[in-house]
Amino acid sequence: MSESNAFTLAGLATQSACAALLALLLARFHRRHRRAYLREWSLAWWAFCLAQAGALYAFARIGQVPPGDWDRLLATAVSQIGAYWHAAWLLFGAFSLSTGWAQSRRGGRAILGALALLGAVSTLLYAFSPESATQRVFVRVGVRSLALALAMIAAGAVLWRLHRGTTITGPRFVSGALFASGAHQLLTAAQTLGLFELPVPQALGYVDVAMIGVLGLATVVWLLEEEHHRLTDASRQIERLAFFDVVTGLPNRKLFLDRLRAAIERGTPAAQPAALFFLDLDHFKRVNDTYGHDVGDLLLAAVADRLLHSVREGDTVGRLGGDEFTVLLPGIRTPEEADPVARHLLERFRAPLRVGEQSLFVGASIGISLYPVHGEEPMSLLRKADTAMYRAKDAGRGCHFVYADEMSATTRERLALETELRSELLETQLVLHFQPIVRSGTGEITGAEALVRWQHPDRGLLAPAAFLAVAEATGASEAISRWVLRAGCATVASWRRRFQSDLRISVNLTARAFENPQLAEMVFDVLAETGLPAEALELEITETMALLSSGDPVSMLGRLRARGARVAVDDFGIGYSSLSYLRELPIQTVKLDSSFIRDLGRRPEDSRIVGAMIQLAHGLGMEVVAEGVEEEEQMAILEMLYCDEMQGYLFSKPLPAPEFEALMEAAAPFRSARSPSPDPAAR
Repeated sequence: MSESNAFTLAGLATQSACAALLALLLARFHRRHRRAYLREWSLAWWAFCLAQAGALYAFARIGQVPPGDWDRLLATAVSQIGAYWHAAWLLFGAFSLSTGWAQSRRGGRAILGALALLGAVSTLLYAFSPESATQRVFVRVGVRSLALALAMIAAGAVLWRLHRGTTITGPRFVSGALFASGAHQLLTAAQTLGLFELPVPQALGYVDVAMIGVLGLATVVWLLEEEHHRLTDASRQIERLAFFDVVTGLPNRKLFLDRLRAAIERGTPAAQPAALFFLDLDHFKRVNDTYGHDVGDLLLAAVADRLLHSVREGDTVGRLGGDEFTVLLPGIRTPEEADPVARHLLERFRAPLRVGEQSLFVGASIGISLYPVHGEEPMSLLRKADTAMYRAKDAGRGCHFVYADEMSATTRERLALETELRSELLETQLVLHFQPIVRSGTGEITGAEALVRWQHPDRGLLAPAAFLAVAEATGASEAISRWVLRAGCATVASWRRRFQSDLRISVNLTARAFENPQLAEMVFDVLAETGLPAEALELEITETMALLSSGDPVSMLGRLRARGARVAVDDFGIGYSSLSYLRELPIQTVKLDSSFIRDLGRRPEDSRIVGAMIQLAHGLGMEVVAEGVEEEEQMAILEMLYCDEMQGYLFSKPLPAPEFEALMEAAAPFRSARSPSPDPAAR
């Protein structure tokens, strides 16, 4: 064998080995990262390895057998097919890299099949014509080199375009190697056309070896660099998750407290005063229950954006969790300086927030603590701002309070109540008082409103105002409502049997009980258990509960009404008073709030307002009960205005069950000495 042939064979063998190493390297990265282009480029270099191995065998057989020998033709065909597949898989990888999609298997098989046919045809063409050596070399080498050149240049261009704006150098290194390999293949194609002669043609094989080596090194640099960037990005993401809220992008509790601590440490208290605002959204749970948590998250993001655009550049806004936000405002020394800022924020939240395709209203309550007036430790300032926020909630929401020392005592008492309200002993300490409801004109007792009291072992008898708000916040109010309903129905059922009367019981529902979708079933179970007829039960709700319910109050109240239970709207006239909506509800009774009754007989306009409300209710087919009747003059005016029923201290305060029973036994009607009974026919 000549020295030139040995040189060529060694070059082909080295190319095949290097291509196999590069294919193995890419396959290893593919197993780790599961990228489609890595798999396809790994296959491309396996195909190149096959092509060079076939060329090695075919070249080694030259001169040893006749030109038409079938084993050399087969090796040549393998070499041709491998080269075309190499070009195809390079392009498949470029496609996957640029689009993020893998080449479809069906389409890929069709393309590879067509290229295999092309490789076989190019091998057989001129194979049996010794005089056509030039044409044979062009078909087998020139066309193949041209295809490889175009594939490599295309892959390099895709890679360059995708990474031209990045700081990663590896992809540009690989692009340059692909461009160089493509240029080398173009030179090879040009040489087969006889356009020029290289001085040392046998060195071309080692140029290919060098190109494969450069490609392998560049690919390793690229993939290792990408892995480093992924690790860096993951580290940054972990850090962001640790210090920033995912939903709003604001500093979370940890970062906000760190910034608060840093702000305190930067200067002396006298030189660096600050205000800490603790902001909690009002009725946010209703948004979540009505529209779902996805909309709730969008609303929180909108709230964060509004806060950021409502404070100064140097202020810090954070989200502690849930619907709680904090704002650190340096430079504010006194409550008088904090007041206009808080008013501005509350005013901003009176405007609707755009969430998707809808506008939502959400109010806020704000608690404020001042550094260094209320402390010099971040957690202490946060707790005191939180305490002031709860004071704002208790005051009716939508307002702000600056922390005061007496609030801490109130908070401790609230926490103690929360703990006791969760106790299993609570129901053993609850008692019912009953206030009579009397018929206008006759003065007979037609019903009783059940009012819960807490016989606290240490604090004595507690009225609902002392614990129901806390019970509503902790979720205990629903259990209390069930107990009141069961105890009230059982008591009135026994009185109906004893006194042979049609006495009815009125029970107030808490907001949580009213929101329970199983309310109707629970009521029917209690009626069946106590034996009280459904028509003897009247459930009282407020206008606000009915209008802001997240469920379907019309359907739920309709189920109650269909079984005979009655529904009353309590405190009528002081809520939203959406008459068009109330008309849709199956309501039998409206209870006029005591604020309308208090000045009857003193201000003529009050009588006109009450008269109009009674006429309106009667026009809608509803009965009217006046609450808070304390004077005979009020009773007389209500009778003349054709009010159906009344209750108040004029008749009786709420009484324990034994005293109410004694009142029933006396059977003395409540009548006004100054007013005649109205004629029902005159209504």
